[in-house]
Amino acid sequence: MSEGSSECDWVSRRPPVYAKPPVIETALGIEFAPIKGWNLIHYGGLWEHFKQRYPQVEVHPSPQEFIAQPELELKNPPVRCFFISAENDQLVQVRSGGFTRNWRAGQVDREYPRFKKIRPSFVEDLNSFMGYLDKNNMERPEIWKCEVTYVNHFLRGREWQSPTDLFRIVPSIAAPPRTEVLDRLLHTRFAALYALPGDLGQIQLQLQPGVKSDGQEISQLTITAFGKPKGSSIDQILDWIDIGHFAVVQGFSDFTSPDIQTSIWERTWPR
Repeated sequence: MSEGSSECDWVSRRPPVYAKPPVIETALGIEFAPIKGWNLIHYGGLWEHFKQRYPQVEVHPSPQEFIAQPELELKNPPVRCFFISAENDQLVQVRSGGFTRNWRAGQVDREYPRFKKIRPSFVEDLNSFMGYLDKNNMERPEIWKCEVTYVNHFLRGREWQSPTDLFRIVPSIAAPPRTEVLDRLLHTRFAALYALPGDLGQIQLQLQPGVKSDGQEISQLTITAFGKPKGSSIDQILDWIDIGHFAVVQGFSDFTSPDIQTSIWERTWPR
């Protein structure tokens, strides 16, 4: 996109489409000012609110809030609750300063259900969360940040054979030298943070090696777009989520090689 392009031109474009994207997890979320009156009891009440769709629950530490609240408050400890579907592929994460809705492929490698299905589920669950606040006479929070994250797995034997192949998948990363001392590349990592056009936010790309639970080697590309919406209404949140989704998909396409997009992920070029 040229520097002279307007915000409207940018967000109204159609993102690329992939028939076989390497996506294994997505997250649509918001961060907000701490909710007045929120405490540990409300997590249990919220699970009852979500239980029909998400019958499983897990409690995890929330490091971000622990840093923000060095003095542990027993009535509102730094935790986040996961409300998980019976199939383990859908979940809602809630903490006193955030709400996130995830899809994850899991060990069975479910097919990515597409944004057009993920978005309505996010809306339904977010409305349900806000409805719970209304029911308990708590003010809806001021939204500080919206976030869209896509996690992609490049598999050894599918996208790459040797770590040096990653520089063909991601041509913008310069291949390291090979010398008498630097004999054979074993792993590579990459991280970059860009501003989105029109002061809409930022986008972060992280590439790092990993191993799946079945022992298969991967290179994981995580792309996160984040920014502040124009307001705290559901519609204003969704406006930014749509911007973030476009940024992540287009950023993925800008970052990776057109050859592998076509040959493996079966990209459809938008008209």
